Amino acid sequence: MNSTMNRRTLLTIGGGLALTGFLASCSRGGGGGADEPTTGGGAGGGSGSADTVRITFWGSEFRFEYTGEAVAAFMAANPEITVEQEPGEWSGYWDRLATQVAASDEPDVINMDGKYVAEYAGRGVLADLEQLPIDLSAIAPSDLDSGRLDGTLYALSTGQNAWVIMASPTVLEAAGVEMPDDKTWTWDDFKALAQAITDSDADAVGVAGNGSYADMTIWARQHGEDLWSADGVAMGPETLESWFQLYLDLQTSGAGLGATAMEEEGTLSLEQQAFSVGKVGMMWAWTNQLGSIRDASGQDDVVMLRPPSLAGSAAENGLFGKASMFWAISSRSDVQESAAKLVDFLVNDPGANVLQMLDRGVPSNPEVVARLEADLTETDAYVVDFMGEVLQEIESAPAVQPMGASSAADVFTRYLSEVRFGSLTPAAAASAAIDEVNAGVATAS
Repeated sequence: MNSTMNRRTLLTIGGGLALTGFLASCSRGGGGGADEPTTGGGAGGGSGSADTVRITFWGSEFRFEYTGEAVAAFMAANPEITVEQEPGEWSGYWDRLATQVAASDEPDVINMDGKYVAEYAGRGVLADLEQLPIDLSAIAPSDLDSGRLDGTLYALSTGQNAWVIMASPTVLEAAGVEMPDDKTWTWDDFKALAQAITDSDADAVGVAGNGSYADMTIWARQHGEDLWSADGVAMGPETLESWFQLYLDLQTSGAGLGATAMEEEGTLSLEQQAFSVGKVGMMWAWTNQLGSIRDASGQDDVVMLRPPSLAGSAAENGLFGKASMFWAISSRSDVQESAAKLVDFLVNDPGANVLQMLDRGVPSNPEVVARLEADLTETDAYVVDFMGEVLQEIESAPAVQPMGASSAADVFTRYLSEVRFGSLTPAAAASAAIDEVNAGVATAS
């Protein structure tokens, strides 16, 4: 068991008392489950209790635990405020929130994802956080900008991640290949490395990765474009076609997993996926997933690599810092100031951040990161140092995803699957994907 697992185990044991209170607060007295909305003073016509704040968030059991402990600490420091929690799993989170918003019964504090910020802000659901008592003075400007839309701060980043390539030293060594220099490698180097792993005697293939809007954004930025504009997809059809072709080439050459295997990957737990069981040398993932990937694979030495670039330059690899997730506050909340106190605590309080560590990204407050240094595991410290390096290399942030594009990631993935299975050419898939996404944006505007 590595140091990350030790910390999580200790948190679970030590947090038992707080977790008991947390689970009790999720119940509605009549036996309602943790995923059901609570009654009482909340947004849009609740009882209006100035002392009750409802908060909703998604995640794993581990996230439920440490968020519960943080909320308990907040209530101890603010006894005039009661916090009712409404946690849930990602799969049903957004349907439930949409239903609550339609009924003017959304929670006061809302865990928000980047692809939905424009959707809810554009419909007037989210408050301007700069008009509320939240200390933003120590938050990194780039993190603040990631939650802005047309100059208004609707969402506050919980921390930053980057989309990188995870590499297994064990698999690369078995294949007789060396770890690449991620500051200078090109896409040709990447493909050659993946092919060398497949062609070796190692029982593994080079790379797994189902294609993501994140590496699509990186690809667009390397081509002097962006994924989004206010009107929809800014990435040109030729650039998207070349991205589809990249994945098709990896599959056709055997350097990547086949179409069926990639489809199956999406149905497996992290512990069962090809990288974790030593069948793949490289995979794409977010930096805050490193601890989970090391745990799942049993490899404490998994390495994070910057994306390859066209020019072989780290400064031109298109990498960007992405808010792992956000906190937002309902514009219709009757308890906005109390809600703001809670958000301020979750983002700026060192104790609250010690509980979550890097699970919601490297904290957006550098002062908090410095305070966490003594509590960081080896894996956490590696992530913090890596993010500190790559963020210095990033010159600009990608455009904000527009209203009406919340399902775009699924659209692009679907068309990539069509390419993988030979149902569409990369050119046809690129044209159809852009048309479909742009139609959704046009309908919403």
